[in-house]
Formats: sequence, C-alpha cells, structure tokens
Amino acid sequence: MSFTMTFDSFPPDGPLRFGYVPWDADMYGFPFYELRCEDLLPEVIDEHLSSWLHSLPQDRACLVYSRIPARAVAVTRVLTGNGFYPVETTIDIYLPLSRLTPIVSHQPRLLRLRPTTEADLPRIITIAGSAFSDDRLHVDTNLPSDKADRRYEHWIETGYRLGEPVFVLEDTRNGKVIGFFHLRETAPTTIDLSLAAIDKDYQKTAAGVLMYQATLVECQTRGYQMATTRISLNNTSVVNLYMRLGFAIRSAVTTLHWFRPAARELGRSEKR
Repeated sequence: MSFTMTFDSFPPDGPLRFGYVPWDADMYGFPFYELRCEDLLPEVIDEHLSSWLHSLPQDRACLVYSRIPARAVAVTRVLTGNGFYPVETTIDIYLPLSRLTPIVSHQPRLLRLRPTTEADLPRIITIAGSAFSDDRLHVDTNLPSDKADRRYEHWIETGYRLGEPVFVLEDTRNGKVIGFFHLRETAPTTIDLSLAAIDKDYQKTAAGVLMYQATLVECQTRGYQMATTRISLNNTSVVNLYMRLGFAIRSAVTTLHWFRPAARELGRSEKR
C-alpha cells in the first residue's frame, strides 16, 4: 500500500521513535502505532518504554507493533518484558531478474496473465478478502479476523486506484479470474512484489507457480532488473516457491505486538 507516516520522539527529542498508523486505526477503530527502536541499546529502550506505553490513550483499545531484526535478541527480550509478544517472522528476499530460474517451461494456454481491468476489481477484492490467514493480523487473537480480511481488500483496491501495476491470472476456459499480483516500483529498475493471492479453490494446483513465474517474466519484459519482496515464514509454500525461482534471503525480521484493551473493557475483565 502506498502510504506515508510521520514519526515523533519520546520523550521529546528522546530516543524512542513512534508513528501513528492511520490506515490501520481507521480499519480497526482504535489507535495503531509503529515503534522503531531496533537500533537502540536494550537499556535505553528499557528506560523509556514503559513510560511511553502508559502515555498512550487508555479510553480505547490500542495496538503497537515493532519490527526487530531476528538477530537482535536482547532488544526482543526488552520488548517481551514490557508486554510485547511475537506474532510473525518475515524474510526480505530479492532476485536479480537475470537469474530467474523458471520452473515451468511452457505457460499452459488455459491460464493467462494479463493486466487488471476495472471489471476485474470486484473479483480480485473478493479473492484478497478470503485468501490470507497466516499473517500477523490474522494470527493475533486480540484482533478480529474480518478486519484483517478487509485490510487486504483495501490494499489491493488502493493499489489499483493509484495506478500501480496489478495483473490477474485468468482461466480462459470460463473467463474466471483466479488470482492477482500487485506490484510497486521502488526504483527505476526495481520492482516490489507487493501482494499476491490465488483463489482458495486453486491454491493446491499449479496455478500459483504459473502466476508467480509469469509475473516475474512480465517484470523482465518491462525492463526491471531486480525484484524484492517480504514474505512471512508462516507461509512456507510461498517461501519455497520463491526459493525455487531463484530468490535469496537478505534479512529476517520478527514483528511483535503490544495490545491493551480500553480501560473500561479491562475493568470488566478484572471483575470476572
């Protein structure tokens, strides 16, 4: 999704950096924040973290997330000691497209990749709202899964409306769209593989392999030299697919959440 965020310091001019996440806050109906502290010494984080968390709004539920390099165990320990919990580990991967390793030698005529049209939008929104279950917002039991579904629907619709490249995989036998791939250009010759999904009825077929490979070939045709993406380790089938296509791992990051219900909800829970 194409969004921008601004970050503030805590204390004022202090070491902690945090940003309000308006799109998630609007979607869930309570504040979301991103905390950036991965480059700080653990003792510096520990000195200020509790005070910052207590400064957040208490009349509503509140969620904070922080992405920490997997190797930064000491930082993760400080966060978990203050109520954070790990929800997902992702890997950043990349592929110089000249090194693409095709899996399928011939694209079947029954399936074709083509640019998305306005008429496809309802269908790809439906696929986006039902295809995901392993990401951090779905696995966190403090968050309603239907909101996470809606977030992906909004993601793909926004990307299309902004004019970013979106392709669909179509079954030519019946004209049915069975998957989509959303891309974002991050540099003149670099493309980010932002979001992809296959209809649940086709997820255990070769359709996914065909769509991923065909999309990368399309990127080559358009003159891109590097493909990048971030993928959850929960989604092992897609991780394995990317590795087979020639991708390499650049880094790994663990995302942690901190969630606090609204004060009135917390009070009711404590009375039970």
